[in-house]
Amino acid sequence: MPLSPRKQARQSTSDGVIGQPLCEDIDNISMSLVAKNYCSKVMKGLQDLRKGGILCDYALYADGTRINVHKAVMAACSDYFQVMLTGNMRESREDSVDLKGISGCGLAIIVDFAYTGILELNSDNVEEVLAAATHLQINDAVTLCSKYLESSITVGNCVDILNLAELYSLSILHSIAKKFILGNFETVADTEQYYTMSTTQLSSLLQENSLNIMSEYCLFQMLLKWIAHSPLEREGCVALLMRNIRLPLLSGEELVEKVSLVPVMQQNRECSLLLTEAKDYHIVVGKQSMLQTQRTQVRSDIKSIVMCHAQNLEHYTLKTKRRDYLRDTIVPLYNPAVVVVDNFMYTCGGKYDSSQNEIATARCFRYDARFDRWYDLAAMNEPRKDFVLVAVDHKLYAIAGQDENKVMYTMECFDIARNEWEFKCPLDRHLYGHAGAVCLGKIYVSGGQTLTGSTKKFLCYDPQLDNWEERSPMLQMRMNHSMAEVQNNLYVIGGNVEDNYGFPVPVIAIERYCPVVNQWTLCQRSLNIREAGVCVIDHKIYVVGGINGEHYLSTLIQLYDPLKDEIDIVESFTSRIYGRSCAVLGLPRCFV
Repeated sequence: MPLSPRKQARQSTSDGVIGQPLCEDIDNISMSLVAKNYCSKVMKGLQDLRKGGILCDYALYADGTRINVHKAVMAACSDYFQVMLTGNMRESREDSVDLKGISGCGLAIIVDFAYTGILELNSDNVEEVLAAATHLQINDAVTLCSKYLESSITVGNCVDILNLAELYSLSILHSIAKKFILGNFETVADTEQYYTMSTTQLSSLLQENSLNIMSEYCLFQMLLKWIAHSPLEREGCVALLMRNIRLPLLSGEELVEKVSLVPVMQQNRECSLLLTEAKDYHIVVGKQSMLQTQRTQVRSDIKSIVMCHAQNLEHYTLKTKRRDYLRDTIVPLYNPAVVVVDNFMYTCGGKYDSSQNEIATARCFRYDARFDRWYDLAAMNEPRKDFVLVAVDHKLYAIAGQDENKVMYTMECFDIARNEWEFKCPLDRHLYGHAGAVCLGKIYVSGGQTLTGSTKKFLCYDPQLDNWEERSPMLQMRMNHSMAEVQNNLYVIGGNVEDNYGFPVPVIAIERYCPVVNQWTLCQRSLNIREAGVCVIDHKIYVVGGINGEHYLSTLIQLYDPLKDEIDIVESFTSRIYGRSCAVLGLPRCFV
């Protein structure tokens, strides 16, 4: 009687001597084991069979080339063949198919890929292979072609690759090719590729803030060259393209002495109107901030931190790590309050000098980054320093502060359109050294120094109702701190209180306020800094300069990420930075 497998295992060993069972519970074990490289070996075997013409049951024809294949393999890797060979189509009952619209070379490489997963690409065959892969719906091959083209982009082929991306609807490749052209536009414009661009392609590029050019006048000249390359064919699209040239960014001299003399700007009615619009924009300098359109915006997608101190206007660009100076202020201002509206920076108040002379100023100015120019504005009704300046709906609000004689409680509002200040609802207390920010259309003021000492009170102002109301106080009292809004939450950072002798005692906690539930929360991280500037870029808070825990002016720009509750050092300079009066501006590319 034959033994069961288990009994056989018990009665036989490698040397024929009866021993213990290999595993008493072997009947209860179940597992899936994978043979190493099995799939690749099978595919290699199928490829060898195909090359030897063994068991092939179908033939593909393209451009006079015949390739023998196995139906099962082609149907498994191609949606096109799966539908063709597994349904009721005529081709499924025949032994071959003639494929139109693809080359024999492209088909051969795609068939090799179907059997091996390896795609042999070079600059000569990639377009044929991409056409075949797209036609036969072999998506993995299409993806590899796209990646090959992404890695092969140069000034000499970028427009061709953009065309391929559009032809085959390769969105990622299209985005990469377009970004490359935008970043190298002046160089591309010096090649023949530039003149092969379609009107739609060029129009799309001209609309972008990320278009890398040294000046708008240079771009104007480049457009004229493109038009002149095929004047009869392109005459009808001149106005369409000229709309995307930001003529108001040209200087008055360029508009009058150069652009006005170009025949198309005189003969084409819409172009003539665009030129008139640009000239008029330069006439009403005081109203420019209220006449903003896409054509008046600085052509830049790079944000810079701008710091105003004394007569210096300094900038630091995060992307390029460039630190440099902009146009000096009209008069020296120490620790003015600053705010940005529509990429115009407004500076108000502060001190006249850095000595112990604490004379405050009421003067206000506007900085225009497009032309690197300062403009004098109407002065505030009262001189102020150590106050809050915020903007809501194209109006500036200057809140409390002090001058050399008194601590203030008044608030005044600047109407940008009318260039006028007027008093609004005052605070219910004298206050300076406080912090302010705007959240969901309302103005919030936190902490500060009152006539009796530091406070943790928190106030909210509604511009529509012109009234103040008290909200839940901060968890800790503080002054000389900073406050910023990120995703509808407010964050207060650093600051200090004063001891009995008037010396600063650091407050290092970071607190978060949610206006929806009127509640403060203590964050895990802390930062020992006071009198620092803060600005927000991409939902992250940049803490600029300030006085550190050792009572020295900081040389750091630090970053607080509210989402991760993490602090990092962005930049450490060799010299101290005066960052209290800082803001974020988009600067022309010549500065960044």
